Amino acid sequence: MTGMLRTVACAAFALIIAGEDGFAQDRSAALQSPLVRRTTLVVEDLDKSIDFFQRLGLTKWYDASSKASDADGVIGAADLPLTSDPQRGQIVIMRGNDDKIGMIGLLAYEQPPLASARSNLVGIGTSDIILMIQVPDIQSVYTRLQQIGVRFHRTPTRYTVNNLDGTSDTGMRMFAYDPDGHLVEIVQPDQQ
Repeated sequence: MTGMLRTVACAAFALIIAGEDGFAQDRSAALQSPLVRRTTLVVEDLDKSIDFFQRLGLTKWYDASSKASDADGVIGAADLPLTSDPQRGQIVIMRGNDDKIGMIGLLAYEQPPLASARSNLVGIGTSDIILMIQVPDIQSVYTRLQQIGVRFHRTPTRYTVNNLDGTSDTGMRMFAYDPDGHLVEIVQPDQQ
């Protein structure tokens, strides 16, 4: 059993033994549910992408690179349908406030770099993604992104979302493109 699996299993066992029936059952069920840990973006310029996500408040959590001559080869080259045959790869994982969920991987290749598989970098369509990142101060993030010339689809504006239970959530949001044209929705919910 790997260290992480062992830790999760021990934590689940300890919660069940503790006898906090409702909490133990809820926590145990959560450990059995799918968990989105990371979304990985294939990027052209790793340094620009790192700078973009750091300006949103994320920090570098992991950084690894490899060459085609390494025992495991270039990161993902054996498993991914790449648009070229790169000789080097590097992945940097950016994290928010959790070491297990909600991370963003930035994966870059070189020698040669990958060609874009997207035909329209001006808008979005099917097969594109929209990342949503919650920040504590949208105005300061907006200022930091302006400093590096980020392209915005929408600057900070008020929003209201009606929930299924009849309540609503409000706050501020904006839409910005990262250096590779991925649309990022940046939100600051109102304090409840």
